[in-house]
Amino acid sequence: MFELSESVREGRKCVSLSGELTIHDVERCSKSLKDIVAHASGGSTIIFDLSKLETIDTVGSGLFSLLKRNAEQRSVGIEIQGANAQVAKVLDRFLWLDTPQKKKFTLGDWLESNGDKIIAYKDRGIDFLQLVADTLFFNIFEDKRTKRVRKGAVWQEANQIGLGALGIVSLLTLLVGIVVALQAASLLKLFGADILMADMIGISMVRELAPLLTAIIMAGRSGASIAAEIATMMINEEIAGIRTMGLDPIKYVVLPKFRAISLTMPGLTVFSMVCGILGGFLIGVFYMGLSPSAFFHELSTAVFLKDVLVTLLKSLVFSWIIVWVAAHQGFSAYGGSDAVGRVTTSSVVLSIFWCIIADALFSIIFYF
Repeated sequence: MFELSESVREGRKCVSLSGELTIHDVERCSKSLKDIVAHASGGSTIIFDLSKLETIDTVGSGLFSLLKRNAEQRSVGIEIQGANAQVAKVLDRFLWLDTPQKKKFTLGDWLESNGDKIIAYKDRGIDFLQLVADTLFFNIFEDKRTKRVRKGAVWQEANQIGLGALGIVSLLTLLVGIVVALQAASLLKLFGADILMADMIGISMVRELAPLLTAIIMAGRSGASIAAEIATMMINEEIAGIRTMGLDPIKYVVLPKFRAISLTMPGLTVFSMVCGILGGFLIGVFYMGLSPSAFFHELSTAVFLKDVLVTLLKSLVFSWIIVWVAAHQGFSAYGGSDAVGRVTTSSVVLSIFWCIIADALFSIIFYF
C-alpha cells in the first residue's frame, strides 16, 4: 500500500514515499505532492526519498515529470534519492535520474548512422576503379572509329599539358633549387663541408622535390583543367551526346589526356631536375666558391641511375593519379555551373593528397 510522509532533512523539505506508486495511487497523492511543490519557496530544494518505494509504473513516473516541470517554473530544485533498480529504470525512461545510464555506442549504431555515407563512398570507389580499368584496357585496345574521330588529339593534348607547363615548372624548380642551396650553405659553411651541398641538392631534387613539385604543379594546372572540362561537358550534356553517337566517353575524352600526360610528365620531371640542380649549381659556384668540376664530380657520386629511374616511375604514377582523379571528379559533376568549381577544387586537393601518399610509399619501398 502506498504511503507518503513529510520531514525536514539537512534543512530541506523531504518527502518519503513507500509501498507501490501505480495508476491506482497517483490520483490520490497527486494533489498533495503538487501542493508541496507549490508552497516551496523559490531557490529551495525538495528531496524525494524513494528508498522504501518498492515499485512504480509509467503513470507514477509521469507524475514526477509533471512535478519537475512545476518546480522548474518556481525555481525549485528536486532531488531523487534511494531509488531501487526497478524504480530507477522506470524513472530513467522519463530522463529523470541525475545520472542516467548511457546507452553503449556499438559498431551497429555507427554503421546505422553512417550507412548512407559508406554506401556513397563505396559507389564512388567502384566508379573510380572502373574508370582506371577502362582507361588501361582502352589504352591497349582502341577501336578505329574513336581513333579516326579524334585524330591527332593526343599530340594536341600533349602540347597543352606538357609544353604549356614547361615555363612554370622550370621557373619554380629553379627557384626551389636556389632556396634549398642557400639554406644548406648557411649550415655547411659552419663545418667547412661546402662541397656536400652538391650531394644534398642532387639527392633532394632527384629523389623527392623534382617529381613532387612537378606533380603538384600539374595537379593545379592540368588536373584542374581536365576536371573543369569534363564537368562542363557533363552539365551541358555533351557526354550524353557522345554516348548517343555510340562513342565511349572514356575512349573519346579521357584516353587522349591519359596518353598525353603519360608522355609529357616524365619529360617535365627530368627538366625540373635539371633546373633544380642548376639553381644549386649557381649558389655553389657564385656564392660558396665551388669550382664547376668539383660540383659535378661530387654530384656524380651522390646521384645514381637507380634514382633517376625511380623518379621517372614516380612521375608516371603521379601523372596517372592526376588524370584519373580529375576525370572521376569531372564525371561526378551534376547541377549547375557551381559544380564546375566544386569538382575542380576537389580534383586539385585529392590529386595532391594521393600523389604525396604515393611518394611516401615509393620512399618506403625504394629508400627505407
